[in-house]
Parts: sequence; structure tokens; C-alpha cells
Amino acid sequence: APPEGGGPPPNPAATAAVSRPAPSTGSLADRLSNAMGGAFSKKGSKRDKDPRTQDKQNRRLSVSGIAQGPQGDSNTTGTVTDKGQNEYLRFSALSNAGYEPDGHKKTNQDAFISFVEFGEPAVSVFGVFDGHGACGHHVSAYVRREIPRILDKELLKAESASARPNIDSVAKHFISVFERVNNALEADKSIDSSLSGTTAVSGIVLGRAGNRKIITANAGDSRIIIGYEEGGQLKAKELSEDQKPDLECERQRILKCGGRVEPLIDENGEPIGPHRVWLPNMMLPGLAMARSIGDDIAATVGVHATPEIKVHDLTERDKFMVVASDGVWEFLSSEDVVEIVKGCAGDADRVWSIYFSYSRFFRHAVSLGRHTLR
Repeated sequence: APPEGGGPPPNPAATAAVSRPAPSTGSLADRLSNAMGGAFSKKGSKRDKDPRTQDKQNRRLSVSGIAQGPQGDSNTTGTVTDKGQNEYLRFSALSNAGYEPDGHKKTNQDAFISFVEFGEPAVSVFGVFDGHGACGHHVSAYVRREIPRILDKELLKAESASARPNIDSVAKHFISVFERVNNALEADKSIDSSLSGTTAVSGIVLGRAGNRKIITANAGDSRIIIGYEEGGQLKAKELSEDQKPDLECERQRILKCGGRVEPLIDENGEPIGPHRVWLPNMMLPGLAMARSIGDDIAATVGVHATPEIKVHDLTERDKFMVVASDGVWEFLSSEDVVEIVKGCAGDADRVWSIYFSYSRFFRHAVSLGRHTLR
């Protein structure tokens, strides 16, 4: 959104200590064996756990968010907020743990970045990373830390100042950042990313007034949209595409790599939920997206971290941008979100309040549906 008032307030910096699981060692095959053994062998530690706890850990978790210098509860169960502005834009961000169907709060596996000034006032970087799997919160925290570290501030500053920025150069760099982070994560034995990973959607806003652009990079099913004005109405434009496994181009790649794309099947042979990625002869990993960072086992059958790049030229018609995980999009369409933001007239607290009302309603409706089916 455009800025209000005077100059930018101090941009708060916060650091969060991230506890890590025991280091994983060995090849990918060893890690797959360990994952299988832990889940199914009589001596596996996972089998000894309360099955409700294990089920809770293995679900894909969804939360909303966009942020950088978070204030609030820095652990994985609380709410984190951030806001700031400069001469070019202002933003507000919130990440909050979702809920289980029984009303208990999930682990918040979201992470996010919101650099209103990334090396220089005309360059801003935003992103959302929605973790999944038992170590998903460690993966998303790793990606949150590494993407800003690897992004080349000097390159972005130079292209932002140019009258004719080399967007291809920025796009190639953005792709390489995602891939380098993914490769480094796989090599980092302190985080087991065999069956854990994260979505990653990020937008770089750069350029001087009158020549501003957004370059987006997306791997997974989090999403960036623009709310723009046309004919007196606010409309939604998606700057990323949800990379689901049944999207034809994604499905074909996975099939060529030897994977399967199909929903989970119940005991009656009926499909349950979305299409997922599976190994050819095993009911693993069951990933509900075709691209991600991490997910080393899914990567053996075509899931990869290479993001899709899109470029948007900002004009006076563009009023705001929303970056969010599927914790928002599973409840609301892009058009719904534009209407909510429009109705709140720039009041971020009202946006969060309305979103939570929607999520509570749908969660209650799902809960009622489960009880009715029983």
C-alpha cells in the first residue's frame, strides 16, 4: 500500500532462537530407511508415541503471514506481527498458529520476511514460507534466514536505479537463490528434510517512482496477489500460480520422474482430499504440492525447488499486494481477499479480525460436518 504520514519509523530487528532436532546422517536412502523404520518397525520410536501426537505432527500446517522484523511470540505456537513504511510503501504482517479440528492450536510452521528497505529505500522484499512435515518449522525458519542472506543487495540496488532494469538478470538470480537454499538445506545434517519442507513465495519490489516493478518467485501453493482498480472496481490479479500436483505441466514432470499423482484412497476405494505426490511403490511422501524447498524424498520423483518467476509493472491502478499461505487461501478466494482489504480502508487490524472470523466459521462448520457424519 502507498505510505501514510512522514518518514519511515525505526524498523525493529528481532532474532529468534530456533531449537533443532537431533542431527540426521547418512545418504538419502538411509534417511528414507530411517523414516520408514521409525514409522513402521516394532522398535521404531515413532511407533511408541501417542498416535494422536504423531498424526498432529505429520499434517500439513497452514498459517497466514508476511513479515521481517517480527515482534511478539517468537516460538512456534504464538502470534508474530510486524509493520513498517517508507516513502514508497507501507506494510503490515501477522502470522498466527492454526487450529486442529478439535480446536487445539497447531504448531506454527510459518515463517516470513518483510524488508521494507532491502539495502536501499527503493528495494523491498517480502515472502511467506509455509512448512510441513515433522520438521517443517525448522525448514521454514532456515529458508527465512537464508534467502535474505543470499539475495544480492548490490545487484538489486543497481537494477532498481537503472532507467531500464535488467529483469532477466534479477529473475535468474532469484531462481538461483531458491536453488542454492534448497541445496544447502539438503546438505545441512542438523535438519532432517527427508519428509519435511516448505512452500516459498517471495516478491521483490524495486525501481524508482514511475518505473516500479514486482518480481515474484514461487515454489508451492502459497500465493501473491495484487488488488488493482479497473472501471471503478477493485479486482484481483494473481502474481503466482498454486503449483498443485494435478496441474498438467507439474503432473507430467512427476510422472516422467517415476512418481505417482493421485489422491489418498480410503478403504472403500474412494478418493480423499487433494491430489498428492507418491513414490512409485510406496505410500510416501503424500505431498500436496509439486514444488517446495526441502522434501528430499519427494525430490527423487520430480518435486523441485526451482521457482516460477512472474514480473508485474506497477501502475497507479495497483492499490495493494497480499502475500499469504494457504491458511488464507483454503478459506478465501483471491477476490474475497481483495474485497476484505478494500472494506477495511487500509486498517490492517480490521483485516486480521475479519480473516479470523472467516477461519473460525469454516473451522466450526468442518467440525459440525465431522460430527454429523459420525
